[in-house]
Amino acid sequence: MAGKNTHDLLPMPYTEEALAHVIARVRAVQDFLGAPLALENPSSYAEFAGDTMSEWEFLARLAEQADSALLLDVNNVFVSSKNHGFDPLTYLNAIPFDRVVQCHVAGHTDHGTHIIDSHIGPVIDSVWKLLAVAHRRCAGVPVLLEWDAEIPSFEETHAEALRAREFIGGAA
Repeated sequence: MAGKNTHDLLPMPYTEEALAHVIARVRAVQDFLGAPLALENPSSYAEFAGDTMSEWEFLARLAEQADSALLLDVNNVFVSSKNHGFDPLTYLNAIPFDRVVQCHVAGHTDHGTHIIDSHIGPVIDSVWKLLAVAHRRCAGVPVLLEWDAEIPSFEETHAEALRAREFIGGAA
C-alpha cells in the first residue's frame, strides 16, 4: 500500500468472487503447511456497497469450503455489530461452531459514533455475555484475553480471567 500501514485490517468485499479467491489462497497455504489454518473474524469499520453476502455468511462458507478452523473473536463480533447496526446473535447463529478452536475477548474504545477494536481496557459485560452464548456452543475451547496496549497489572489480568469463568461456567 505505497509504504502505508494500518492498525487494523482493511475491509474486503463479501462477494462470490472474493470468497473463491480467499478459499483458493487458504487451501494453497494449508496444502503447503500440511495443516489447517485457523482464521479469525475481523472487526470492521466500513462495508462495500457491492457486498452480496454478510460477513458471517462469508466466514462460515470460507471455513467450510476451505476446510479451515476458526478463531472466534467475540469482541470483533460486538465491535462490528455496533459499527454496522446488526444483531450480534445473528452473526453467532451463523457460525459453524464445530470449526471453532478458540474464542477471543478484548476491550475496545467506544467513540460514541463508532467502536475501535483497540484491545485496551477490561472486557465489557456485553462482550462477556456474547462469549457465554458462543462458549455454550463450543464448550471446552480455550478463551484468550487480548490486551495489547496499556498492559494491566497481574492482579487486573487475573481478575479478568476470573470474570471469564463467571460467563463460561463449568467449562472453564
